[in-house]
Amino acid sequence: MVHRGRKLAERPAWKISDIVTILGLVALLLPSWLLPERLWAPLWQGLARIPILTSRKAARRTGKIIEKGLGKSATRPGAEIARDLKAAVYEMRMQDLRAWRPAILGGGWRPHMRLEGEEHLQAALAGGKGAVLWLAPFVFNSGPTKIVIHAKGYKVSHLSSPIHGYSESQFGVSYLNKVRCLPEDKHIVERVTFDKNAPANAMRRLMRAVKGGDIATIVAASTEGSELVKAPIFGGSLPVAVGAPRLAGLTGAPLLPVFTMRDPAIGFRVVVEAPIEVPRELKGDDRVMAMAAEFLRRSETWVRAYPEQWRAWSKWRG
Repeated sequence: MVHRGRKLAERPAWKISDIVTILGLVALLLPSWLLPERLWAPLWQGLARIPILTSRKAARRTGKIIEKGLGKSATRPGAEIARDLKAAVYEMRMQDLRAWRPAILGGGWRPHMRLEGEEHLQAALAGGKGAVLWLAPFVFNSGPTKIVIHAKGYKVSHLSSPIHGYSESQFGVSYLNKVRCLPEDKHIVERVTFDKNAPANAMRRLMRAVKGGDIATIVAASTEGSELVKAPIFGGSLPVAVGAPRLAGLTGAPLLPVFTMRDPAIGFRVVVEAPIEVPRELKGDDRVMAMAAEFLRRSETWVRAYPEQWRAWSKWRG
């Protein structure tokens, strides 16, 4: 367990990168509205090979991490996987913009999706204590997960970072990030934004939702929070915030891992797995660490299958 101090410095009013982001979004607006979605992935995979979008040095550096993590199970050079990961991140911008497409041009983004393992979610909610979904940090976990769970009629409160989207600046948080957040908000009951100045507020709001029999979703990342677990994966370790297992422990709600990946044959697969269960005698930090270890143990299978969609490579240490 690692405890880190909270960074309370004010965000910069704006950044040069905000201007670059605005120009990029403007340039992508019409292509995202007019190009068939089947062309997005190959388009960006091609563009990601251009050095101005993905530096060769960065691709090699990330590629070495990927190759070390995957070991003999790597089916392609790590640098190629790293470029496809960058391409997927850029592709999300087209998904965001398609969500804003007017009805006269066909309306918003309606991806092909499949929810797998819904029986685990139904069984969890049948216990009357709600459910906590721990979302693996795959590139496409955000939009499709919210859309498909909402389409099935479930009520979701989602824990979000204020920098979810494009920018960390005050301007970016107030305006740019809404390009991604507002379309997502149509598919959730509440976006609970983490406030580093009052971190307990988010937990209280999520507890109310879960105790009311609804679902809370939290991404297994290390962006926010002062407590992290360095849990084992691929023979190394990955820092993971402990909000999800803490919430499950405080409410008695089942903690279910969720893995969302794009599969060419399906569209998007949203896979809900059976709840994470650890020995009852484990308490406090020991229980949290055991849950994190089990979550990452299950993650390995999915990361090996879709390494170009896992955003946590940069945080993994072997």
